[in-house]
This record gives sequence, C-alpha cells and structure tokens, in this order.
Amino acid sequence: MSLSDADAEESVFSGQNDQLVSGKDLEQPTLTNSGDEDEFSDEEDDEEPALRYKRLGGNVHALFEKDTASTLTASERFLVLGTHWGNVIIIDFEGNEVKKWRAHSTTVNSVSVDIDNEYVASAGDDGRVVVHGLYTDDVTIVNYSRPVKAVALDPYYSRKASRRFVSGGTAGQLIMYEKKWFGKSDSILFTSAGPIQTIRWQENLIVWACDEGVQIYNTDQGTRISQIARPEGSPRPDLYTCRLHWKDSHTLLIGWANFVQVVVLKERAQQQSPALGFTGTDNDSRPLLYAEVSVMYRTDFIVCGLALYRDNFLVFTYGDHQMIEGITAEDDTQIPREEQQHRMRNAPPPELRMIDRNIEEVSSDVLPLEGFQLLQPNDYGLAYCAAHSSSASAKSPRLENEFDDNNAGAQTNEADTWFILSPKQLVSVRPRGLADHVQWLTERGNYQQALADIEEAYRGDGQWAMYRNQIKAAEYQSIGQAYAQILMDGGNTAEAAKVCTRVLPRTNTPEAIEAWESWIFAFAETSSLHEISPYIPTATMQLSSTVYEMVLAFLLTSDISEFKCLVFSWPASLFNAYSVVLAVEDQYEKAASAEDKQSLKEIMAFLYDRLNQPSKSLRCHLELFTDGILSRVRRENLFDAIRDKAELVLCYDDHSLGLDRDGAEVLLQERCESDGVQLLTDNTDAIPCASVVKQLVDTPEHLYVYLHTLLTKDAHLGAPFADLQVELYAEYNPEKLLNFLRISTYYSFDKALEI
Repeated sequence: MSLSDADAEESVFSGQNDQLVSGKDLEQPTLTNSGDEDEFSDEEDDEEPALRYKRLGGNVHALFEKDTASTLTASERFLVLGTHWGNVIIIDFEGNEVKKWRAHSTTVNSVSVDIDNEYVASAGDDGRVVVHGLYTDDVTIVNYSRPVKAVALDPYYSRKASRRFVSGGTAGQLIMYEKKWFGKSDSILFTSAGPIQTIRWQENLIVWACDEGVQIYNTDQGTRISQIARPEGSPRPDLYTCRLHWKDSHTLLIGWANFVQVVVLKERAQQQSPALGFTGTDNDSRPLLYAEVSVMYRTDFIVCGLALYRDNFLVFTYGDHQMIEGITAEDDTQIPREEQQHRMRNAPPPELRMIDRNIEEVSSDVLPLEGFQLLQPNDYGLAYCAAHSSSASAKSPRLENEFDDNNAGAQTNEADTWFILSPKQLVSVRPRGLADHVQWLTERGNYQQALADIEEAYRGDGQWAMYRNQIKAAEYQSIGQAYAQILMDGGNTAEAAKVCTRVLPRTNTPEAIEAWESWIFAFAETSSLHEISPYIPTATMQLSSTVYEMVLAFLLTSDISEFKCLVFSWPASLFNAYSVVLAVEDQYEKAASAEDKQSLKEIMAFLYDRLNQPSKSLRCHLELFTDGILSRVRRENLFDAIRDKAELVLCYDDHSLGLDRDGAEVLLQERCESDGVQLLTDNTDAIPCASVVKQLVDTPEHLYVYLHTLLTKDAHLGAPFADLQVELYAEYNPEKLLNFLRISTYYSFDKALEI
C-alpha cells in the first residue's frame, strides 16, 4: 500500500519549522564553537572532560589496511561494520574480528541487527539486501536492481515467522519485505521524489528520511503518523545524510545538516461523540499517535551523528561557522571549483560536542581521526550502544554460548558507549567513570577530592556511585595514603591521622599490620603520636606490643589525659602493664600539678588491679576516695591487703562525712557508724586491734573514734588500750569519761587520777 498521497494535514509540521520549544522563534542566537579545543590525545586541561576516548585495537587495523569502513551499527554484544568492498564484519568492543562475510559486490550503505543479536541485514549499492543469520545458515537475499541506501530489520525478526525488514534507496520507495503464508511479499509503504536516506525501526515505529523530510510509520496500524519537514533554510537534502536516533519509543532525535530536532510522540486525545454519548476512535481515521517537535535549533556545524547523554545532547560534528556560511540553501554551484577542491583537501577534524538543554555548549573535543583532511561529513558516523543489562542477554541463550565460544574476547558494555566511525578508524567513547575521574584528580594533586568522591561512591551516593566497583580497596588505600603523606609533609598531622584511620586496612593480615606500624612510626618521627593514637586499631587487628608501648610512653610525658584514656580502653594483651606502671610511678614523682597527680594515681590504681596487686591498688583507691572501694574489700575479702591502711580507711570516712571540708561538724555516733571504722572493728581477726592502734597513734582523733567504736561493740577487745582510751575521752569527749570510768575495770586507777 502506497502512502505517497497521504493527506497534507498529516504533515503537521510542514511550513511550521519556525516553532520551537516553549514557543521560541527559530531566529535565536546561533550556537558557536568554544574557544578551547581539546586534542584527541591526553592533554593538560583545567576542566575535567566528561568523556573518555579509546581507539579500537585488536585486528581492526589489519582490516583497514585493505578496506575502508562505510557504515556501522552497535548492538549490546558487538559491532557490525560495513565496508566499501562489500564486506560485513562482526567485531567485539575491543576491535577483534569475530565473523566476516562478503555480502555485496560494492559499497555497503547500511547495516541493521535485530534485538536478539541473531540476524544482521545489510544494504548495498549493488541493489541487494542481505539478511544473514549469525548462528545458522539462514541467508535471505533480495535484489531491488537499484542502489539500496538504508535497511532496518524488524527488532523481533528472529522471533516472528514474517521475517520483516524495510529498505529504501535511490528508487525513492520505502519497501516492506515480509514472508506470508502464500509466499514472500514486497509492500511499498511510501514513495518519495528523492532517495530514501536513513531508516530506523523502534518497536512498532519506523522512521526514515527522504527529500520531503522525516516520516514516521506505525506498523501496528499500518499508517503513517506524521511528516517532519526539513527546517527552512537547510541545505539540499542530498548533500548531507540525515542522522536519526531513537532515545526510546516516544523520543526521536533528528540531525540534518546544521539543524537538530527533538520529536516527541504523544497519544492523540480521544474525542467523545455528543450524539452517541461514547468515547472512541472507531470512526476517526487519524493515527492514535502524533508527533510534536519539542526542541529545534540551528548550529554552526554539520551534524554527523547525535545521541543523548544524561540531560545533554551528544553531537558528532563537522566544520564550523565559516563552512556553514558558504553553504547555500539549495545549490552550491556558485562556489568556485577551486574553492570546492581546496575544501575537500583541507577538511577540519570532526568534533564531539556536548550541548545542554539550554542549547549551550558544555564541552567540545576535537578528534583528529586518521585522514580527516580528506574526509567529508557523510564519511563519518556515530553508533550508540546502551549499557548491558542481564535481562537483555537472557533474550538469546545462544548468544551467551555460540558467540562467546567463537570469540573469547566478546564482552558487554557496562556503561553507555558511543562508537565513532571514520573510513580508517573506530573510536569508542564512554562516559568517564570513577577511575577516570580519580586519575584526573590525582594527576593534578587533588587527592582530597579524589578520596572524598571515592568514599561518596562507596556509600552509593553521588554521580559516581554506579562506577564504585572501578576503584578497588587497594587503590583507595593507596590514594588515601598519598593524601595523608601530603598532609604530613605540610605539617597537618591532625588531618593526616584522620585520613589514615579512614583508608588504612583493618584486616588482621601482615600487610595491614605493616601499613599501620609504618604510619605510626612516621607520626613518632614528627612527635605527633597524640594525633594518631585515638585511631590505632586494637580489636580487629593487633600490632606489635612495642608500638603500643611506644605510644603510651610518648603520651605519658606529653598528654596524660589521652594516656589515661588509652590505658583504660586498650585490652590488657596489647602492652606490658608492669613496665607501664613503673613508668607511671616515676612520672608521678615528677608531676607538678595536682590534676596530673590525680590522673596518674587513678592510672596506677587501674594498673595494679590489672596486675592483681590489691595492696598497692587499695592504697591508691583509698587516697583517691574511690566510691565503693570498702564494699569491694568486703566482697573480695581483701582484709589482708587493707590491714596496714587503717589511717587511710579513717581518712576515707572523713571524706565520706565531709570532715575534710572546713567548718564541718559530725556527731560521734555518725563517725562510729561510718563504713571504714565499721570494717576495721568488724574484722578484728583479720585486722588486729593492736595493729590498728599502732597505725593511729599519731592521729589521736581517729584513734579515739576507733576505740570508742570498739568499746560499743565489745569492751573486752579494747581492754589493752583502756588507759589510752581514758586520755582520749578526757581530750575529745569529757562527758563520756565518767561513764567509762564507772563501767570499765581495765584502766589503771592511778593513771586515771593523774589525768
């Protein structure tokens, strides 16, 4: 069925090319070249590039020695290359040849691959379309007698018995080939006044370019959706190949000469019949979808290919504003022949430009491809390969087996990739990943940002999160240590220590231990062990005891509070507690401030407990008035350890009652009921009274409290000290003396009279 006589109203954009997105007029500021030109080779630049370029290696160079490329398409598994000698070549993403066959006797103009990557179609100047099975001997050859410029397989070619494809060329007809139950059939879908240039098939939509403009056809409805006419003022359609790219089933990118358009397909609103009272389209012959140009702008270069990268246009371009100015809308016969030949021999290198949605150039990379001086816009191409998904590979089980068996180098793309075609060279273009970004930063000495971006990606945040697997732990650690060394050299040891604790490994391996010890010694050399000490690993891995003791020795003389913190928190197995406590005792004698002495005594108490030396430990605790220490003596039966510390026990009671504060007064009964004196008088078997009295003889008030408490419990226990008790009552509590003289029979009457 021919649609060449489609209603004029279907060309909804014919004669309306000056309408732009948001109603902007076409005569907006022309996009200009940026002043900076990035060379294809690695060159120092203050602005980080967005893309990474790589010349395909493998044996593709050998192919180009005898032949030249004419067309290219990319699938998720491989590239299909057509050549001027009529060859169709399957190559992997590294440039290695996988499969090759001679499909045509002259130039291959177009190649196409089905969605399952099982069939490849090619069209050539010899008038033939050849569909070749990659894993079978299935080959379909159709001869149209006139040069065929474009071909597109049904995306689901391998799954359908119809085996459909569309093609077109200099005959000006778009022909649908398919197998039917009664045989093979060619249907003319459209007839143009000029050649069919380019065809792209996406799901149920076919788009092609011809002299009238870009046409869109719906295979489900069997009707043409719309025609997008060529922009006004554009060069002749036969001068420059139209570039088409489906972003998805609803968004089409068109690049024709020096114009870029974005076409959006929308569903037509259903109309309700007022008479019948129902909604429907049964009596409406118009297509369900219609096309709308959402963006259109003029450039100062020729478009050789285009795609979308994130929110930006990625445009492969040729020429500059001077070249565009020399191009007339319909004819170039006015250009002198000498000038035309000069241009052909002195062509500029192509560029890959990134343009944002505001139609402003973000970046521009000059690509000095081999032989660019003699190449023209139609010699170049741009093929897009989406990032590989596991669901996609599941569509073709044979692909995973036969293709990989035939070529071990076959691989999939982990990120969106674009492939630039020139007759003698193929270049892959990928978004710069985290590894590229980090390399660019470190080459410029910005290790801080590199480290921050890696850590952000590891957390799953930021623009580099999808590339986090590119940086392994060893590389992350290396970058972090390099940054820490820079900080150390600059005297910023505090920040260097923080970086070390982030990047140094914490696995209990010899390599990890060596890394930590090396850095700790580095901090020791700069007398800044206090900076790294809080971060030294103690649980997941254990360093040499020499390292821990070196750190403690440094802090003992420089930062007692940090020293105390580490001693209390570090496991006992990390250092020799006996050696440390001896050093603490020595430092205690040298300490000048009361605060330092207090801290050192607390440390000694802790270490003596760890060394199981309760006598020394209790002395420190009593001097520190540690809460609950007397309860611990009872609980752990430490009476032998406290036997010679009666004076400290009574001082502990004084502190508990507040008697060590000026002006404090406490009743005798309260003092006698205190924990310390009760402990001494309750345990006279373990703590003999004579020993206590001997210790308290120089502090008569404490002796008075002790003996009075002893008297109230058992007068017989205090009998040997009755004369002493008479003296103490006379001095500290005369009111109690007379009563004591009446009830006690142990004192000497003569001595009592003397008092």
